[in-house]
Amino acid sequence: MSKYDFQLATEMLVTWKNSFDDYLKSNAALNPKHLIAADTAIGQIITKIHEENNTDSNIKNLNFQYLKMIQIANDIHHLKSINDETLPDWLEDELETVFLKIKDLLASLEKTLN
Repeated sequence: MSKYDFQLATEMLVTWKNSFDDYLKSNAALNPKHLIAADTAIGQIITKIHEENNTDSNIKNLNFQYLKMIQIANDIHHLKSINDETLPDWLEDELETVFLKIKDLLASLEKTLN
């Protein structure tokens, strides 16, 4: 039996991204605090993996990329909350890039750690 459920982690990541995308597309003033906190469900899994394997460079990168994704989400939320219409496309593009990096890292770690 695997120590970590990377498939579940990937599903949680995709769910997080879909929820955040819904927030971005919505004109309603939704409050995505459950999405921009570092202790989301996927964040808790990544934190556990990082705490138990903090010398592995891929796991350090996974943790870094996750924290980066949350920071970008916070930046986007801030711009939307102050009704700043200048939300740069590159910020959403960067969120997508980091999301894909995390997804790839989870797939890679599933092969190496399990």
